[in-house]
This record gives sequence, C-alpha cells and structure tokens, in this order.
Amino acid sequence: MSAPMRNGYNNQNKLMPPNTPTRLKYERLIVYSIIFLFIIAGILLLFYVIYTTFPRGDKIISKEIFFEDDSYSKSIPNLGNGHVVIDRNNWGAQPGVHGPYELTHPIPYVLITHIGVHSENCPDVHVCSIKMRTLQDAAIAERSLQDIPSNFYIGGDGNVYVGRGWDTANAYANMSLAVCFMGDYGRYEPNDLQLSALDHLMTYGEKNDLLTKDYKIVAHSQTRTTRSPGIKLYEKITKLSRWYPCGQAGYEKCGVEIGLPAVWTQEFPKPTATTTSLNSNSTQTV
Repeated sequence: MSAPMRNGYNNQNKLMPPNTPTRLKYERLIVYSIIFLFIIAGILLLFYVIYTTFPRGDKIISKEIFFEDDSYSKSIPNLGNGHVVIDRNNWGAQPGVHGPYELTHPIPYVLITHIGVHSENCPDVHVCSIKMRTLQDAAIAERSLQDIPSNFYIGGDGNVYVGRGWDTANAYANMSLAVCFMGDYGRYEPNDLQLSALDHLMTYGEKNDLLTKDYKIVAHSQTRTTRSPGIKLYEKITKLSRWYPCGQAGYEKCGVEIGLPAVWTQEFPKPTATTTSLNSNSTQTV
C-alpha cells in the first residue's frame, strides 16, 4: 500500500476541512445568531400585536353608550360582565318597521316572557340572530303585528338582543318593558348567563331613569292565561328581589295601581274572523 493511503490520506480527505476547535466555534456562532434573530423577531411581533389590539388614548370609545362598559368596543355596546347588546342592525331586523306606540319613561313593570314552542336556548350570536329574524318575520306575517313583540330578548349566549327597545311599547302592555328569554322554559332551564344579563339590563334601565326606582318584575302568566314564561323560568323569576306576586291568590291584579286593565291586552288588529283565528292559533310565547 502506498504511503498516502497508509497515513489515511486520500483525495476525499483533502476536500473536507479539518474538524478544528476554531471551526466548531464558528458553527456555534452561526447557530446562536440564528436563534437570537428568531427571538428578536418574536419580540417585535408581540409588541406589534399588543400595539394593534389596545386602542390608543385618542381612539378609546366613550363608555357613556351603556352602563358599566368593561371592555373596549369599536361598535357594540357592553352592559358589563361580558353581556353584549346586539342592536337591530346587527341581528338583521327588517328595515323601516317599528311598533305603533311610544313607551313612556320611567317604566313601572318588567314583563318576562319566553318563545316557547319547543325552542332550545340559542348558543351563540349567529344562531340567536337567525332566531331573532325568524321571530320578527313570524310576528309580522303570521300574527299581524307591526314588529317583533318584545322590547328585548336574552339569548342563551348571555347577550341582549334589541327588539322594540326602550322607546317603543311592546305588544303586551304599553306601560311595561317586555323581556323575552329565547327558549322554551317549560322544557329547558334558563342558564345563569341569561339571568345575569337580565340583572345588568335592569340595572342600566334604573340607572338611566328608564325604569322607576320601584319597578316590579312579573311573569307573563301573572297578567293573563298563558304558559309563558314556562314553569322553569317562572321559578327563577319568583326568587328575584324585584319580583311582584300580583295576580296570585290573595293579591290584586297586576297593574291596577297604575291603571292597567285587569287583563293586559295584547297588540292585535281589531277582532275579525281571520285575526281571531290567527290569535288563537299563535304559538309564540305560549
């Protein structure tokens, strides 16, 4: 064997650099430099996300829109504790429709209703908005109402959906604020988010003199013969501090002290054979 082969040298060895300490240090320097660049890029990205997420001082939206706004919002008011107010435009209400009567403030009664007809709690804004549009379409086309019947609707997501709002009378009694829970509470339990949303909505109304300081909460079934708002929701309502036991055994009819009729009339057209049939067959808030 030739001398170069015995010494372990060949053409391949000559093409590869020796594995010296200097070369190892050079490779480590390259690796550390790459890691350092990735860290710097990550920090810069984090600062950018923080900068774009939180509004600057001149862009903070006024908190006067709704009571105790506890989060920044560029378009949607917040009642506090995460209860977002979904306005008519946001859930897709029919344009140009509204109830026929003005709602005078402050309002002495809060009337609790439900949808009924085996309706489950809607779980998110998308499903609840579809349900709101369906309710409005049915109220106008099938029940001959001029708009969705209640003032506000509370979804299973804990958000408050604007029906007729604070300034237009509902379809049940024009001296009350009708709040509809979006489900069938003869079958299903209302969740804690919904009850919290009701509390925050009422607090906003009282704080802004939209409700009387001694406003009373009553169930729809206390004012007329109906299964609304369902026994499971009714049991929750009776535990609220503002619940008023009018219409029960031993108590006067609801509303007599402020001149409401013995039976709270609903907003339907003048009785005819057609409208009477529509009213008797109506399934909403049963």
